[in-house]
Amino acid sequence: MAVLRGENIGKEFPGVVALSNVDIQIESGKVHALVGANGAGKSTLVKILTGYYDNYNGTITIDGKEVVLRTPSDALLNGIEVVHQEVDTQLVPTLTVAENLYLENFATNKNGVMVFTSHLKRDAEKDLKDIGFPLPVSEKVENLSLHEKQQLVIARALLHKVKFLILDEPTSSLSLLEAEKLFDLVRKLKMRDVGILYISQRLDEIQLVADEVTVLRNGKKAAHFDRIPSLSAIIEAMLDTPQGDLFPKREQKDFEEEILRVENLTYKNKVNNVSFGVRKGEILAITGLTGAGKTEILKMIFGALPTSHGKIFLDGKPVRIKSPVDAIENGIYLVPEERRKEGLILDKPARENISIPFLRNFCGFLGRVLKKNESYHAKTLAEKVRLVPFDVERQAQYFSGGNQQKIVVSRWLGGKPKILLLDEPTQGVDVGAKREIYQLIMQIAKESAVILATSEINEAAGIADRILVIRDGRIVLELNSENADTKVIMSYAAGVKP
Repeated sequence: MAVLRGENIGKEFPGVVALSNVDIQIESGKVHALVGANGAGKSTLVKILTGYYDNYNGTITIDGKEVVLRTPSDALLNGIEVVHQEVDTQLVPTLTVAENLYLENFATNKNGVMVFTSHLKRDAEKDLKDIGFPLPVSEKVENLSLHEKQQLVIARALLHKVKFLILDEPTSSLSLLEAEKLFDLVRKLKMRDVGILYISQRLDEIQLVADEVTVLRNGKKAAHFDRIPSLSAIIEAMLDTPQGDLFPKREQKDFEEEILRVENLTYKNKVNNVSFGVRKGEILAITGLTGAGKTEILKMIFGALPTSHGKIFLDGKPVRIKSPVDAIENGIYLVPEERRKEGLILDKPARENISIPFLRNFCGFLGRVLKKNESYHAKTLAEKVRLVPFDVERQAQYFSGGNQQKIVVSRWLGGKPKILLLDEPTQGVDVGAKREIYQLIMQIAKESAVILATSEINEAAGIADRILVIRDGRIVLELNSENADTKVIMSYAAGVKP
């Protein structure tokens, strides 16, 4: 049995202790889950174990022998590899599966000066068959699904005779069915005696796949569980407070008039004749598998995608929303799924990210932005969402995922939304940030209508007043929160009879 052990691992940056005296042990054939809130030190520990930080405190041993990990090559030579959350960063999209599988061979001339494509394909087919990954060896990586890309990176690691594999948020962008395939893959890796460090914000996954759990908090080891504990025990260790309710309690209320109605929305083969309405004060959840059409529906309402067919009514009157500018002028705002790509200007301060939709409100006579007014506006909204750290001059890229999401949400609070569209609002954020975002959604819903698109069924059932289940671009089920059954929702989303 192979054992990777880190003792008293620590790492400091100027003015910041990122990790302090952390012990961790990964054993072959076991899944060791690593959890913690954003900023707890998980990423720092992973970068130390994989050689991305060449200066750290403490000792790392493999089977009792000390090893020094100063470069990723050091980690690779010792059988340690990682599958990053952004798996595309580990692959060359314009090369084929076979070429990516043997990428290291090309870099080190192990294949010689000349590479014969036929031999490459033949070897790749054999190796992938032996591993049990039926990937199309001639397909370019850019055409693969995310799950297939993960399989390719893992397959490459297995060819390197990996002993310890780190999976960093492996299901954050997977559909429910793809996640199930990943869990099966994790079980197969255990049978191959691979030791796995599994990092995830989705605590229900931890109970499914892990054999033990280490909890980090503020750069220190807060708890270790040899057996999988209750979710409340993990959350309490992460936050250093009793769990309480993750979802705020909903007030029983009679909703006002219908504020938005869409009829027969259609977009290519992604959305097919979708019709529904939402009332002021209501939280409407649209849930289903990844790729079911949730994102497209929200983008059509926001004017970011054209509708090939259908109508939108606001306050009972038909409106034409041909662009996001039209939507914003009508009080319809969108928080997109990919906040770093579509929701933020990462190298700009929070102040500019918050004020940008209504920038003309802060311009002087000659069109110049009055920074003092803009800053006051940004601080007022940042305070409402409890931005941490409370620094509107800090660049967006340096906030945690949960606080980046708060920046995107806060910008719309200055415009008093009629309808707020939220696409996967808690994706990739920790439990504490999730709780704060849910509370914020409840507050917004007191004055507005909220449409929430989420692939997390528990989230839909926990916060929404009404739930629409979508599959293949069509609404297949509608439920009120009182009779929301997660198993039934999952069955309809996956196309299986409950």
